Amino acid sequence: MAKFEFNESGCTFIPDKTLAKEGKLREFAEDFEKFMGRITGRSGNLHDEFNSSSHEFNDLIAWKISGEAEYDQSKWEKAVMAISFLIATTQEWADAVEDYKDKRQTNIEKWNNSEKQHLETIRKARANDLPAGSHPGPYTTKLNPWIPDLDQAIKAMREDFNDQMETAKTDWRKFQKEAEKISDKLKQGATEENVRKLQEAGYLAWAPFNIMGAEYYKPELPTLKGDVPKQGSDPEQVNAWWEGLTPSAQEELKAEQPDRLRMMDGIPVAVRDELNRHHLDQEIARLKREGYTKEDDEYQQLTDLRDKNLDEKDTERYLLGLDTSGDVGRAIVADGNPETANNVATLVPGTGIKWPAVNGQLGRASALKDAADNADSSTSNSVISWIGYDTPGAGGALMEDSALTGANDLHDFQSGLQATRTAGPANTTVVGHSYGSTVIGQALQEHGLDADNYVFVGSPGVKADHVSDLGVPGSKVHVSTAKNDGINSTPDFLHGTDPTEDRFGATEFKSDDGSDWEIGDFPLGEAHGEYFEEESSSLKYMGDLIAGRR
Repeated sequence: MAKFEFNESGCTFIPDKTLAKEGKLREFAEDFEKFMGRITGRSGNLHDEFNSSSHEFNDLIAWKISGEAEYDQSKWEKAVMAISFLIATTQEWADAVEDYKDKRQTNIEKWNNSEKQHLETIRKARANDLPAGSHPGPYTTKLNPWIPDLDQAIKAMREDFNDQMETAKTDWRKFQKEAEKISDKLKQGATEENVRKLQEAGYLAWAPFNIMGAEYYKPELPTLKGDVPKQGSDPEQVNAWWEGLTPSAQEELKAEQPDRLRMMDGIPVAVRDELNRHHLDQEIARLKREGYTKEDDEYQQLTDLRDKNLDEKDTERYLLGLDTSGDVGRAIVADGNPETANNVATLVPGTGIKWPAVNGQLGRASALKDAADNADSSTSNSVISWIGYDTPGAGGALMEDSALTGANDLHDFQSGLQATRTAGPANTTVVGHSYGSTVIGQALQEHGLDADNYVFVGSPGVKADHVSDLGVPGSKVHVSTAKNDGINSTPDFLHGTDPTEDRFGATEFKSDDGSDWEIGDFPLGEAHGEYFEEESSSLKYMGDLIAGRR
């Protein structure tokens, strides 16, 4: 039960708490996925197969069932539809529970931070009031006229308390309404209206159409331009469009529109990898024709990527994007398959990282993957090196322009990863190094960024004064800056409060001190890039986090 009590010496701020557990709900959904497989004579996740692309019902039902004399397809369709509906509704409820818990914790942390500031202002106001007869002048009763009156300070605290209390109560009311809606859905069952609502919310895509036929519509598709989705299309819609094509249509488009498809969020990983590897071959051939040799950095980086790193022994790597044009370009490489891995992380780089840094950044991503593998060998991991936005130069890093454009690019990329998942939901982490953390902070505030954990190392600030500004609990935001990292000297007015300060409210973890700054290391020193060093404290912590061990 909620409890809110105002007191100028310290308030009680306890929003309503739900006893529902999202983890148990997800386990329940997984159990029904297995049950669906058993009754239909299939192994694997049949629900995801029904839901991910266009299929004929009989193609996904085991032949030993559909071939029986008593087989009644309409009954099997209804049974499978009912189970798919139950799975999707349970997933929707699990997400609602998790979202409310995050909002509740964020509201608590936001008030705790506000309360500290108000109490400090009240303390100063009390200390600033002068006793009668000791006024420093005829027009004031204060030592410092710029500090507010005590009554004003208390009033400001009360108003802020009431506003934040109302936000917490509103979140609870919305959660209660959502619970009622989901309860009603479960009581009513897989009616046409309820199924359509789940489709609109993204919990059911192709499944209703595949199982029940034309009485249910296909997923909403993007606007096409030249036979493919226009730039900026919703990755979920892009994926639904692609999966709805026949195999021959897909092959035709791969031949006709490779450059648009290979960089498009929502296109499956294997397709992007195939098209980008072909583009890599073309780029190497072009540079060779133009007289480039291994003495030239661009040529060397591309040949190393193709000949050494993409197919390195005992690795499974995917080239998800490559663009060598422009000042920065793009280079996106996944170490491990993000469509199937239990744990998926994205590494967002900072200042000065352009496409020719592809192999170095892949090295950092691989170090994170190795650390995650070492943390838990029973799970599968994928870490993506994402040079996917216009990273700033040294001067641009003082501004927010790159963070604003990068935030949109990052949001779309992460949405694309979710859209193309062929397994259940992954444990996801987004790691921001240096200005990359600023991009993540901007994305959280501008668009929201769905992940289980957010990591900021060597951060100049994340465009926020307190972790609650990001809209996620401090327990999900992990921060660290090495003692000898020159980024420590960044003033708060550039990109917000240093996220490693206690007043920011995030979860701080230990990094090694790092190399001492030496002449020639300007501007930030060697320590700024040492968070991914083998056997470092920071790398081990991040590996544990990616693997779901923290």
